[in-house]
Amino acid sequence: MTPPTSLQPADEADLQALAETKSGTELQFFDLHTHSNFSDGLPSIDRIEDRCLRDQLSISLTDHNEIRGSVLLNERDRISCLPGIEVGTKEGLEFLVYFGCPGQLEDYYRRAVEPFLLSRFMVRSKVSSIDCLETAKEMGAFVSLAHPFAFGRKSLDFQRASRKTTHTFVEEVVERIDAVELYNGGVPPKVNRRAAAFLESIDKPITVGSDSHRLRTYGSCGVYLNAKPSTDAATLFGTLNNQPVHSTETKAGSVTLTVPIIMLNHTLFFMRSNKHPRWRPK
Repeated sequence: MTPPTSLQPADEADLQALAETKSGTELQFFDLHTHSNFSDGLPSIDRIEDRCLRDQLSISLTDHNEIRGSVLLNERDRISCLPGIEVGTKEGLEFLVYFGCPGQLEDYYRRAVEPFLLSRFMVRSKVSSIDCLETAKEMGAFVSLAHPFAFGRKSLDFQRASRKTTHTFVEEVVERIDAVELYNGGVPPKVNRRAAAFLESIDKPITVGSDSHRLRTYGSCGVYLNAKPSTDAATLFGTLNNQPVHSTETKAGSVTLTVPIIMLNHTLFFMRSNKHPRWRPK
């Protein structure tokens, strides 16, 4: 089977070995980084559910600074969906923040995300990385640093060279996160290779996600954990938080198809001066 740090897609021998292993233990597959049409993705909630039910996928819907889709999937309780969000910070780093129930995700959103949203920007916000992480930790979240060497401000290399952050900023961030995204299906291979090299220098668990903005690439990347399939958010969170990664699935998506989707949705959001919808009151 593909070891947790491998960046190679599983071949037929890998899949056969995985099937043999699965006969002796329960393995649940998680795609821990996906998007819907509640942010800059294309898939609707209905289509996401149909795809996950058809292919027995467990996911976390981690829309940009947005939780309506993730909460809705948990309320409908048709698929295995870990409550989550991808938080964009003022420095430019992005964090995948997971919780054990949608209510906790709602509380975190109201406290650490919604007050800091920018009307013309879907991904960026005014929350600092350290405040984002400390609030998440205080509320019991599991946090993974998304695509740590993606382009521009999303990269740790950029942050180290930035005059807008302290010389200890990156170390402070790494100290506060629970995991690092080893492989992201939406970035070029060299970005993932850089993440793998970085992980060799720190003692952190990994996450893997497709970063899908299209339904076709849902489930193309993820982790296998020792767990029985479940739609209970607390059970899913406990599995992520307590079980080591058994193996990974790491298939590259199509950057050439994904980037235009993202650029178009972000441009339209900016031009319309869209305001992020207020979260429903309690």
